[in-house]
Amino acid sequence: MKFKRLMALMLALVVFAAFDIGCSKPADEAGKTNEEEKVAEETNDDDEAKEEPQEAEESEEDEGPVQEGGTLTVSIWKAPEAFGVFSNAMDYGSGNVCPNVFNKLVKMNLGYEIVPDLAETYEYKDDGKTIVFHLRDNVKWHDGTDFTADDVKFTFDTLKAGQFYISGLFANITAVNVIDKNTVELKLNAASGATLAYLASSDAFIMPKHIYQGSNVTQNSANKAPIGTGPFKFLEQTGETITLEKNTEYFGEGPYLDKLIFKVYSDVDKQYQDWINNELDIAGVPRDKYDELAKDDKYKFISRLDANKKGIIFNTKNENFSNPKLREAMLYGIDRDEIFKNVYKEVGNKSDYFIPSVYKWALNDDAMLPQRDVEKAKKLIEEAGYTMNSDGYYLEATVLAMDFPEYEDLCSALTEQFKEIGIKLNFNKLSYPDYNDKVTTKRDFELAIIDMFLSPDISTIGDIFSSDGYWNFGSYSNEEVDKELALAKTLYKDEDRAPHYKKVQELLRKDVPIIFFLEMGGKYPAKKHIKGTPLDKAHDNVAPSEYTLTWIDESKK
Repeated sequence: MKFKRLMALMLALVVFAAFDIGCSKPADEAGKTNEEEKVAEETNDDDEAKEEPQEAEESEEDEGPVQEGGTLTVSIWKAPEAFGVFSNAMDYGSGNVCPNVFNKLVKMNLGYEIVPDLAETYEYKDDGKTIVFHLRDNVKWHDGTDFTADDVKFTFDTLKAGQFYISGLFANITAVNVIDKNTVELKLNAASGATLAYLASSDAFIMPKHIYQGSNVTQNSANKAPIGTGPFKFLEQTGETITLEKNTEYFGEGPYLDKLIFKVYSDVDKQYQDWINNELDIAGVPRDKYDELAKDDKYKFISRLDANKKGIIFNTKNENFSNPKLREAMLYGIDRDEIFKNVYKEVGNKSDYFIPSVYKWALNDDAMLPQRDVEKAKKLIEEAGYTMNSDGYYLEATVLAMDFPEYEDLCSALTEQFKEIGIKLNFNKLSYPDYNDKVTTKRDFELAIIDMFLSPDISTIGDIFSSDGYWNFGSYSNEEVDKELALAKTLYKDEDRAPHYKKVQELLRKDVPIIFFLEMGGKYPAKKHIKGTPLDKAHDNVAPSEYTLTWIDESKK
């Protein structure tokens, strides 16, 4: 239970870190379940469903020679209290800074792809129970000391021995063995394709053994003045400003910038004004400014898709919605195209699958969600045993949703769509505590609007669709689905996992425990002269909030 809640929190932070462009500050609480996570995301995304700029220019790959030098200034919403992973509590303020100071074995880009970091390559052995990482040679810590496999072992041994905020992520690592100075292996209690994704997406930064060994790691002075292997060196923290400088000994491509400055802003209007005045390069932008910015050729808009899906979940223990034919009828009754266009203004993606489309290797085109078919929907309702009454309805149902502004248009659209197939839909919008009590705790509902964050690995769909899934609020159960999910979880190669997840989608298409209609995403304004940010398409080799490949085109200022 605690592990699941920690993962939800960690995954929410991955999203927040990715939203350096085009958002105001994240909420103070990222959340412990998917619906709690939703509350945090609403701080950023309340207005995402509003009208997007019609003249927004999509970001394209940057061409031309990179220009080195200059200073990039980035806004953050909270001053860091510590850096690295050796602390007893998560420090939200350091989340944007650490990816520029530290490295991990592998990292995850915003396309949910795992890319090399300190480990140049890796391989599985012992039927997936051992992962061998081949580390880069000639990597140095910022103080000039050589980085070796001993640093990796020290980091994970320390994390596993203590009660740190990410310790629970590594419960399946039974041993860390140094083979030689450039080779380290992780022994797992079971093979799992998700382990690598968690290493890549979490704050699993490798820490310097020579700095921390023999000390109380939570009190070590390096937590305030970090020493990493990353593209930028920590220079100073003065009040609410953190300054990093270029690491000229960095092992990889870049960095191109001379300095990277993070400034804390609590006033969104002040932050925006400083951004407009070029006192800030990357900052949150109020969405009511989007249309104005779209008309100015100094700005571009960058689109991003994530693994968060919106939809309707059925309570399969309910008398009506225990019937899969009725659930399928409602699937045919939803016009996902209209919802995507008119409710969400084509921000994100229309959901066509039961899994996030970011996992391209696992998509089953034969189990795609169908286009709307009103007559087929009515036929399925009648096959399910319902007869239309004199008011033109087969049945009446109530949908629960949290009381967020975005649901006004959604509720109206779904009510009209289901009216056309003979279902009278009532909406009951609740406060978060009431919604949580009825949906996630008591499961006292017929239908509910729900968000699901299915990252960083496809195996997270098991939390929704397996019989004992932590987020299976609809009490859905299918023994064959459970079997396929369990088998897939023990595999580590995508080509071996794909058939099982495709079979799961085939079974879900028959059972329809959830109807997804949207994959979350957004369009975020950025300055054209700032290139190579984590959100730019051209740079898939950086993690969220990592500015290794960012550069300033002085000719376009």
